[in-house]
Amino acid sequence: MRQIAATLAEQERLVGVLARQSSEAAQNLENLKSRLAARQEERASFNQLLARSAEIEAAYTSWIEARESLQQWEEVAERFREGEKQRQEPLDEINAARAALLQEQQGLVSQQAEVENARSQIELIQKDLSAATDSAKDAEHRLARRQLLQEELQTAQSHQADARAENPRLKAEMDDLKARIDQLTATEGAACPICGQPLSQTERQLLIERLNTEGGEMGDKYRANQDLLQKTDQRVRDLEDQIKSLSPAESELRRQEKLIAQLTSRLDVLNAQEEQWQNKYAPRLEEIATSLQEETYAPQARERLVGINEQLKTIGYDAAAHDAIRKAESEGRVSEGEMRALENARSTITPLEREISDLEDQFANQEIEAARKEQEHVAAAEALQASRKQAPDQEAAEALLLNLQERENRLRLEVGAAKQKVLVLDDLKSRYTALELQRSENADQVSQFKQLERAFGKDGVPALLIEQALPQIEIKANEILDRLTLGDMSVRFVTQAKYKDKSRDDLRETLEIQISDSAGIRDYEMFSGGEAFRVNFSIRLALSEILAQRAGARLQTLVIDEGFGSQDAQGRQRLIEAINLVKEDFAKILVITHIEELKESFPNRIEVEKTNRGSTISVV
Repeated sequence: MRQIAATLAEQERLVGVLARQSSEAAQNLENLKSRLAARQEERASFNQLLARSAEIEAAYTSWIEARESLQQWEEVAERFREGEKQRQEPLDEINAARAALLQEQQGLVSQQAEVENARSQIELIQKDLSAATDSAKDAEHRLARRQLLQEELQTAQSHQADARAENPRLKAEMDDLKARIDQLTATEGAACPICGQPLSQTERQLLIERLNTEGGEMGDKYRANQDLLQKTDQRVRDLEDQIKSLSPAESELRRQEKLIAQLTSRLDVLNAQEEQWQNKYAPRLEEIATSLQEETYAPQARERLVGINEQLKTIGYDAAAHDAIRKAESEGRVSEGEMRALENARSTITPLEREISDLEDQFANQEIEAARKEQEHVAAAEALQASRKQAPDQEAAEALLLNLQERENRLRLEVGAAKQKVLVLDDLKSRYTALELQRSENADQVSQFKQLERAFGKDGVPALLIEQALPQIEIKANEILDRLTLGDMSVRFVTQAKYKDKSRDDLRETLEIQISDSAGIRDYEMFSGGEAFRVNFSIRLALSEILAQRAGARLQTLVIDEGFGSQDAQGRQRLIEAINLVKEDFAKILVITHIEELKESFPNRIEVEKTNRGSTISVV
């Protein structure tokens, strides 16, 4: 079977060689055909030229005559161009004057468009100014309303404080009266149980009635205070809400006043621009338009140009005739190439006829050779196909042999593996017993570790420590923030929040910092840089102090690096006051800043100045 396969491979190689030879013969035949067609086309082109020989020779003669005439016109044109050069100077002056007027006109037209645009803006600005004035008056009314509400709030808070202070005293006095009444009622005898004085039954009853009357009056006063507190609390909340709603009026008033100043300034500028245009630039624009339309600019240059034009008329130059002969010469120039091609065709036609005859003979011979190569290739391919049909299936036999060998090897491996498993089985049994014992011990340890994991996880001891520390940090941070903002801002730590899944009733552990000011609770990102720095400063300082207290130590140093740049003047002053308030809690406070006006705010300074030789340090 392998010998038969080798014979088939040799036949396949022979068929491939014959196929390449047949392809090469066909390619050679196609090349000869292309060369023959090209030569035949070239011969046809030459014959066409020879047929037009009389036409080509006549056109060539006409071109020679046109070229000589063109030479004569060129000489006349040269004298005319010398006169044209003299015209250029006054023309340049006229064009320069016109260009200057056009440029000035364009600038004035642009300025006119700006003035017209400004006119339309004036009405809009006046409307905006009227609206801004109305808004400012409305803001002033709201500020006046807020002042009245604040005074009313102070009065209500005063009544609220008085009622709160009086009720505990009334409660204590009523309790004391009740105790005295109970003691008088329960005691029987001639002496008063309270003061020890002699007391008859009638006097005892009168005393009890008097005490009951006093208690009733105190109770009425107490209940009246309670009712007053409820009404006052509600009124205070209402007044605080109204005051809060009117708080933006102050910033709105400043904004409208700034806008009124800007609009007024803009209106003055536009009115001045309009007046300047009417008095100065509008007459000039009309004057320029008249000069351009009537062409009265550059009068001296125009007079010189008229004289030069009169001189050019005597030369007799006709530009139209010159252009016509130039065009005739240019169009006839193609006859020169055709004449050369005609002469080339007369000298080449005979050798070309001989070459075409030779190519026709070669093409006939090559056509016969290509047919013979194709027949040999077809015969070899048919013989190869017949041999393949009679050949046995060698691949199937080799595949069967390979499968049997693989099956033998696989069975040998299975026998060896089975023997190895028998040897290992006893060892596995003993190891299983030991591992089972170890698994039981590990399960006990896992149970203990899980308890420790819960204890030290985020919901265990750390969560308890955080819950204990957060109230102290919040109180301390609010104390510092209250100093920095005069009670306008506060923070609150939230450790539990609802899940987004509404079906869950339990709360998730979290740590959120809620910041509130006179406008309510807002996200951290909604506060300005100065406000955010005050919050950061308060929380960090409070956290540091609480950590130091828990560690049983004292904070020694406070460093504030470039914390004043984001603050306005009032915020800087409050921050300096807060630093002075907490300076007793620190051994040293270092403030790093580039703001010159803050130098005098602190008693001791280390000034660093950069020079050409390096930085210098001085202690002040």
